[in-house]
Amino acid sequence: MEVAILVPEPAVAMSTVLITDLCWTAALYAEQNPADTIRVVSLTGEPVSSFSGLDVAVNGSIADVDEASLLFISAYWGSSTRALARSDPALNWIRDLAAAGTRVAACSTGTFLLAATGLLDGRYATTYAPYARTFRRRFPAVLLRPERAITDAGGLMCADAIPSSLDLIIACLGDLHGADVARRLAADFLMGIRRSYTVANLAFDGQKYHGDRTVLAVQRWFERHLDEPIRVQDAAQQFGLSSRTLARRFTSATGEAPSRYLQRLRIESAKALLAQPGMTVAEVARSVGYVDVASFSTTFRRQVGVAPSRYRPPIS
Repeated sequence: MEVAILVPEPAVAMSTVLITDLCWTAALYAEQNPADTIRVVSLTGEPVSSFSGLDVAVNGSIADVDEASLLFISAYWGSSTRALARSDPALNWIRDLAAAGTRVAACSTGTFLLAATGLLDGRYATTYAPYARTFRRRFPAVLLRPERAITDAGGLMCADAIPSSLDLIIACLGDLHGADVARRLAADFLMGIRRSYTVANLAFDGQKYHGDRTVLAVQRWFERHLDEPIRVQDAAQQFGLSSRTLARRFTSATGEAPSRYLQRLRIESAKALLAQPGMTVAEVARSVGYVDVASFSTTFRRQVGVAPSRYRPPIS
């Protein structure tokens, strides 16, 4: 099974259908049979009642899935206490899949189920903002960041609401099926979405669990100053290090040279901006710290495989 989608009770039908439709479309773009590679599951294999009175259809139970490349946890509605009590039998199942290498993506309140497994203890997470206080009280060991739209704790991913869930789902399906599939999904499903965030943190969160506080501070400094033409030398000076020392510590902590990391951060952020209408390529380039648009376009093409103008979804 490539993808499993867990439906908690009471379900938010919109969340489950959104995930399912995107997964099916991605499979079709990848020339796969969705019926063979995607399974929507409940605890028992029975349909799940939604808060609006609709039954959410499933095509299996958690017992039918013992391996998957990707697990999505859709949102529930209402009391977290009741939802977690009903979903308790699924927690060991989620733990087992994660231990076997399955990437887990929880959408909105579905983050409560992921946190209840204990897998997020000591790791970053986000959740649906109205539930943030309850989340903190219930899971004090989780490093909750409700101001973040998306987090990735080393393959354990969270999105705070429906718009960010769209981005998270498409990013995960891009990792599974390839960048071309992700671009087609973005063109078909993200048109008109107005994000409240611009920095593409998702691709970089997993490189922040290294324990070097200075390097982590540099990573965050890069994010805060991304719209400026900063250099690695500027970061070294800011933190009282030589460029050589910063390069050595940064590479040891993240597995990537700081110059390469900064360049990739710029390009990933540019991709998020290009997916939205209203900005020219030159404006996007300046927004991610490039003074020279030609240099930006060359770097973007080298990293992504297409020119920035071709990456942008077509306007219909």
